[in-house]
Amino acid sequence: MPFIRKTPRRPSRHVITLSDLTTANWQVIDEMDKLGFWHERLEDIDVCLVPVSFACYGWFLPDGHIHIPAVTGAHLSDLITGHHTRLTDVLRHEWSHALADRCPELVETKRFVRTFGGRYESPHPVWEYHPDQHLTKYAASQPCEDFAETFHHYLRHKGRLPVRLANKPTIIRKWEFIEWMAGRVSKTG
Repeated sequence: MPFIRKTPRRPSRHVITLSDLTTANWQVIDEMDKLGFWHERLEDIDVCLVPVSFACYGWFLPDGHIHIPAVTGAHLSDLITGHHTRLTDVLRHEWSHALADRCPELVETKRFVRTFGGRYESPHPVWEYHPDQHLTKYAASQPCEDFAETFHHYLRHKGRLPVRLANKPTIIRKWEFIEWMAGRVSKTG
C-alpha cells in the first residue's frame, strides 16, 4: 500500500482522529485541485472515519465513500515494526480510486492497459513485483492498485518525477500516464 517508512514508535501516530482525517483530506483535495485532478463528479464523495479494520488502512467503495479506520491491524503492525504510513498517502491512494470510479473514461482506455499491463478492473496481478516496474510491492497486486500507487506518489511529489526514478522506463511511462490524465480530467463531461 502507501509509502511506509521507519520511524520512532509513537502509539498516538497509529490512531487516526477526525481532526487528523479532516486536515489530511483537505490537503489532498488541494493537491488534486492544483495538479488538475479535481472534477465536479468528486464533490459528493464523503470521507468517513470508521472505528476499525483488521486488514487495511482505508478503502473506497463505489457507493461514494472513502472509509478510513481510526485503528487498523495494518497500523498495529506498523507500530510493532516501527514503521509509519502517512494518512495523506492513504487518502491520495483512495482518491485515485474515486477518480477512476467517477471518471471511468480516463482509465478505460487502451493506453491504460498498455501502461499498467491490464484493465483497471482486472483482479489479477500482471507482473511479479520488481522495483524497476512498481513503486511499491502493493502496486504489483492489480493494475488498479499500480495506478493508485503511482497516482499517490505523483501527488506527493507535486507531479515532479523523483530523481531516483529517472532511469526506470516502466515507472516513467506510468508517471506520464498520470500526467496525461491530469490534462483530461477537466475536459471530461
